[in-house]
Amino acid sequence: MTVPAYLLFHLNLAFSSVSADKRPEIIAKCYWPMLNLAKDHHLPIGIELTGWTLSEIARLDPRWIETFRSLLASKHCELVGSGWSQLIGPLVPYPVNRWNQSLGLQAYLDFLGVKPSLVLVNEMAYSDSMVDVYHEAGYQGFVMDRDNVRLALNIEDKLLSAVPTHGQGPGGAQLPVLWGDSNLFQQLQRVVHADKPVADYLGYVKSRAQRDGQVIPLYCNDAEVFDFRPGRFTTEAAVSGAGEWKRLREVVCQAVQDASLQLVLPSQALAHSLANRSHHPKIGRAHV
Repeated sequence: MTVPAYLLFHLNLAFSSVSADKRPEIIAKCYWPMLNLAKDHHLPIGIELTGWTLSEIARLDPRWIETFRSLLASKHCELVGSGWSQLIGPLVPYPVNRWNQSLGLQAYLDFLGVKPSLVLVNEMAYSDSMVDVYHEAGYQGFVMDRDNVRLALNIEDKLLSAVPTHGQGPGGAQLPVLWGDSNLFQQLQRVVHADKPVADYLGYVKSRAQRDGQVIPLYCNDAEVFDFRPGRFTTEAAVSGAGEWKRLREVVCQAVQDASLQLVLPSQALAHSLANRSHHPKIGRAHV
């Protein structure tokens, strides 16, 4: 049986106080190879970025915007929303969250001509109130890390099917959730950075596909960790081998083959997840 899986890359040119002069290098070394996964190798990918990051890319490399726009139109990529800036929603007033989403959505329309149906919870800092914010902005679902919520709900020892399928806001809004997985994204980062044997990673993904029997979030994290190091810490590993994006593609393709996975876009992954969990409780509220 084929199990759906998805890749979702998070882009943020303002991450970790990286100096402005590094931004063209990040676009060249990280964002272009990521787009090439879809353009040249036909791997469907989700891309989440802030409106500010999108505007900065448009200023520095308009051709990247044109290529991304074309890939969105051909359904090789899917845009996932974030807001204008990567602010931590539960820490700011409700009107600030509303404006952040409104400005972000306008940027997506201005530069890409599309409005995303899914939004990623910034910094995976979830609160019930954010569901109302996302619903009011017109989103049809949100992406959140599963491991954090399982811990908050004290269900980390239960089957993955025990996690909620939806979030509910205090105002009554309900939105379905597409789960990410911190263990899976960290495992992929480690194997791409040559910190973990490929065989061990492939075995882990196969075991997860067989055990979980539902959507596999192969990757739901930063794009800037491959083929780029900001140089902030002496402990940062050197860039691995002949190209980490090349290694990522090869490892992912092998995992898809070995574990009988089918790569799909994030919204397709969410639809599949909901269709196969209709017998589970629909609404869960995570207080984290």
